[in-house]
Amino acid sequence: MNNQFPDISFEGGTVDATRYIEKGTGWAVFCALFLAILGTFIGIVLSYGILLLILIIYPLYAWHLHKKATALIHGSGICVGENQFGEIHRCVKIFAARLGLKKDVDVYIVEANIANAAAVKYGKKDIIILTDDLIHGCLASGCPESLAFVIAHELSHIALKHNGVFRSWISKHMKKLGRFDEYSADAVASALVGEKAVAFHGILLLTIGYALLPYVNQESLLKQTQEVVQNKYSKKAERTLPHPLLLNRLHRILS
Repeated sequence: MNNQFPDISFEGGTVDATRYIEKGTGWAVFCALFLAILGTFIGIVLSYGILLLILIIYPLYAWHLHKKATALIHGSGICVGENQFGEIHRCVKIFAARLGLKKDVDVYIVEANIANAAAVKYGKKDIIILTDDLIHGCLASGCPESLAFVIAHELSHIALKHNGVFRSWISKHMKKLGRFDEYSADAVASALVGEKAVAFHGILLLTIGYALLPYVNQESLLKQTQEVVQNKYSKKAERTLPHPLLLNRLHRILS
């Protein structure tokens, strides 16, 4: 007999994801595109046109890789649907509708010893991957709704087209853009959930894990977030990362 999975959905009005794009994102994308185009042109010239030939052939190779990747995830994860983790499926459908997403988003649950999630794009198909540890952590933490925030965060990446092949590539290599994208997704997810406490709980879960979460002194944590925000060396350390420091994300959620 199956246990009852809690309802994690948040109803509400339409959310325009573009309203929550982090300031400076447009300029960062422009710079990344300019450098990519310039680098490609130089590469074509220096390789005597070989790079151009590779770029022409690459879409066919990428299609093959996407087919393999889709088959791999379909064969090794649990596909979420109306009759399989229906509460997660319902949450995704509601959030996707509120974001105005026209295409269906597939969701898979995979086994991994890490509380994490990701939004990927295989060909034209948008897929959200959730780990079993993440889901278990949200349920065991006493705030299952925090899973909705994580789902909303990943759907926000899709709504803002962060998961496209080229877009994800430049955000991975241009770390500042990667951090902007995370802040944008957090802001959209917070608007979808509509409860700062749930959003805060979702990020805190990624920070400490569900086992120790009940023992966290939130007053002390909030003081630490202020120290991180004001510390110039924290800012310098963050520049080497494609994601913001988790305590900076916590601070933004409560701001």
